[in-house]
Amino acid sequence: MSLIALVFAASLSWTPIADKQALICPLPQLGTCLALLPQQVLVQLPLTQQQFTQALGQRSAMVIPVDDSKIAGLILVNEQQTPAVQLASIDSVTYQFPLHQQAQLTLWHELGHLENLALQGTVLPTQLSAYQHEWLADIYLIWRVARQQGDFSLAWQQYHRRNLDALTSQKYLSHWSAPMMIQVFHRYNAGQVAKFTDYAGFLIDFYPDAEQLDPRLLGEYSSLLQRTFGASVLQPLPRYLFWRKAALGQYLKPTLTLLMGDVEAQDWLVQNSML
Repeated sequence: MSLIALVFAASLSWTPIADKQALICPLPQLGTCLALLPQQVLVQLPLTQQQFTQALGQRSAMVIPVDDSKIAGLILVNEQQTPAVQLASIDSVTYQFPLHQQAQLTLWHELGHLENLALQGTVLPTQLSAYQHEWLADIYLIWRVARQQGDFSLAWQQYHRRNLDALTSQKYLSHWSAPMMIQVFHRYNAGQVAKFTDYAGFLIDFYPDAEQLDPRLLGEYSSLLQRTFGASVLQPLPRYLFWRKAALGQYLKPTLTLLMGDVEAQDWLVQNSML
């Protein structure tokens, strides 16, 4: 590697993933990043910068795993797309939820994808669904938050963001990790999670007893969220999927309480038969 390449490499970030490394690459430095990667990795990546940009879309980060003995993948970061506030409309009232250190949380989520891939076939099953990959990435995020911050405040922020995304648009249901994240909050405090010095140890403790959502159940929650919050709902159907409302209410209650306050959130949940 040339001296110039070494100088550029020092400004980038390599991070360990199991026994490999992942390259964290800011979008403006994509060309420099690609120059650092070996040919056997490059052939697994998009061919042009335009293809990278199209794949990233409006997201603030994305991960591209690769099959290599030393490199786990590339994480492309576009901080210009990192939101500072989350908006949600509930019963024609717009709420604002400020986001703190969201770029860091997004990065940890993407790193979680690579960490979980490294554990498939050992701690995790060999085959995982797309939804399992997403909620497991947020489980890794919880562990990183506990280890780095010493509390769950930023992990709760991610929880609220997942809820607000889900009630805003059906397209975000694939990332609706709240039903899994809340199980961590109920089973552990931040200190207990932080005592796991490696993520695999925490996952060994949490994963076997985690109550997972099968695709049918996730589909019912999706339908109920759309019926409750969708802009196209014209006729109220109070008995629609009524047997799922209480559970959905428990997932939404912490977020609604944060936005509305205790009394108004409780009233809303009662009026919508979610208690």
